[in-house]
Amino acid sequence: MNFLTLAAKNLLRRRGRTVLTVLGVSIAISVLFSLLALNSGYERELDKEVNSMGVHVLAVPKGCPYEAASLIIHGGVIPKYLSGGDVEYVSRIDGVELATPILMHQFMKKDDKTGIYTPHIIYGIEIEDMLRLKPWWKVEGRLFADNETRVMLVGRDLADKENLSVGQVLPVGPDKEDFAIVGILDRTGDQDDQFHFFPLAEAQRVFHKEGKITTIAVKLRDVTQISAVSEEMEKVPDIQVVTMTQVMGTIMNLAGSARSLLLTVMAVALIISAFGIINTLLMSVNERTREFGMMKAVGASGTDIARIVLAETVFITIAGGAVGIISAIIGSSLIEGFVKGMLPYSPRGSLISISPELIGFALAFSVILGLACGIYPAIKSSRLTPMEAIREGLQ
Repeated sequence: MNFLTLAAKNLLRRRGRTVLTVLGVSIAISVLFSLLALNSGYERELDKEVNSMGVHVLAVPKGCPYEAASLIIHGGVIPKYLSGGDVEYVSRIDGVELATPILMHQFMKKDDKTGIYTPHIIYGIEIEDMLRLKPWWKVEGRLFADNETRVMLVGRDLADKENLSVGQVLPVGPDKEDFAIVGILDRTGDQDDQFHFFPLAEAQRVFHKEGKITTIAVKLRDVTQISAVSEEMEKVPDIQVVTMTQVMGTIMNLAGSARSLLLTVMAVALIISAFGIINTLLMSVNERTREFGMMKAVGASGTDIARIVLAETVFITIAGGAVGIISAIIGSSLIEGFVKGMLPYSPRGSLISISPELIGFALAFSVILGLACGIYPAIKSSRLTPMEAIREGLQ
């Protein structure tokens, strides 16, 4: 009979205690796995959401930069403006690959059924620049040209909500000019699904904002030079710079407190699990003192005894790790819903990112945890002498 078989039989003789220890390990590994999967998924989805803007830097009018960035991302209207000269200056800065002007404005559209007017957001854009920023844009219908008049694109969610279709005409602006929908964007999963898009010159004309823009979207050749480019941009008196990394950093800081709480829960679970493993193994060693003494009396070495104890530990932790990982995967939707309720900001996508590497790490960690917890019981059992063990077992 080899050491692994003997260790397995010893665990099965005390099934209740073994099951409870396995459950303790599984809880700790489940918390660890869930937190790591959440951390990976959260950062991935946050990156995706911020990068869906397609820009590295936003140049906005002087004021509160984070308020301006929030308004831009979510379609709000900023009451201050930049000029075409600002765009030319920014585009000449070393390291800037693309600087494109954007004008945002609202118009009120009447609901034919309820008669209620609701605000709609318009982005005035230069289409070629926007396609360089967002090459994933696809449309049903066609794109407009920058020199076209009275044409628009609409986002897919907006089209579905308002029952809009290609070729339909909408009255827009103070003079209620008719604009034809020439294309509907395929669903992007971000804020673009909610807006109207006009040629920039048309948006400026319709809303009497000739020469004015709301923001400058900037793409860099090398993202590592974002600080140098930002400093150069802020030399313009009217410009305040907001980088996407700043927006992401602010959001990550807000989420830090909730993640700290989760880390605390994980640490407590791991400590409780570790003490549970050590307690189970020590009790097992104490109960089998005579058994170990007899094994030594018939020729087993202290190393052999230690190997049996460590083998039992590995069995417990592998089983606990596997149960914990499976439980975390099955309950991932519940975990995600709970965490989203705690976080001050959460992206739209799934926050749980499960990968083979993460599963392998969690299993390896559970084995390392078991080996660390099994060292003391293994040393204690290996140092028993046959006479001491037999005498103690007879008491």
